[in-house]
Amino acid sequence: MNTKSLFALLLLTAFILGCGLSSTQPTKPESKSPDTSSDKTYSTKVKIKTPDDKTVVEVKIDDKDMKLEFAGKVVRGEMKDSEKRKYTVEGGNQIAEVKAKEADGFKVRTPDGKLLWKVKIDSDKIKISDNEENQNAFELKKKDDGGKIELGENKLGEVKFYKDKQKVKVKDASDKELFDSNTDKYSIAYGVLVLDKIPEELRFIILAELLARNV
Repeated sequence: MNTKSLFALLLLTAFILGCGLSSTQPTKPESKSPDTSSDKTYSTKVKIKTPDDKTVVEVKIDDKDMKLEFAGKVVRGEMKDSEKRKYTVEGGNQIAEVKAKEADGFKVRTPDGKLLWKVKIDSDKIKISDNEENQNAFELKKKDDGGKIELGENKLGEVKFYKDKQKVKVKDASDKELFDSNTDKYSIAYGVLVLDKIPEELRFIILAELLARNV
């Protein structure tokens, strides 16, 4: 065998051996990032619907945080320090904040501290106003089977408890059903849903804060 033939044979042998080694080497597993898509567990979940079964809002509550889902949006209320729960539109800006530890009431403020709504909690009623003095306040008044929603002498609606069915309904002043929820969390706080003078996202924040306080 001449020199050229021997050199070609050596090259061919090396190529075959190289292919064999590369095909038998173990494949390194792909590294996977941790799955963060699952939502946290909330101790309280309340879904509110219209009479034709369309979801209005779903309120989720735990000891510190809130999650409000409505109209294709998500608003999260998170404890950023020991006192304030700050509400932010997911993917957007902060819209409000509330001192979470106030038991006899609370104030919904803008991120820079401007008062939006003041909520005063008494044993038999809840007052909601846009001023510090609670003037011209909406009132949610407790009854044995629910509550009345009033502004001054004007009836705005009512909340009705159906404990045999584990259901809550909200009606307007003419007794027309507006909202309902299959829940055993009976509260006159659902009356906030009637108060359309309050912007929708703030209405849901007030509702969540009241439910968190077991009013």
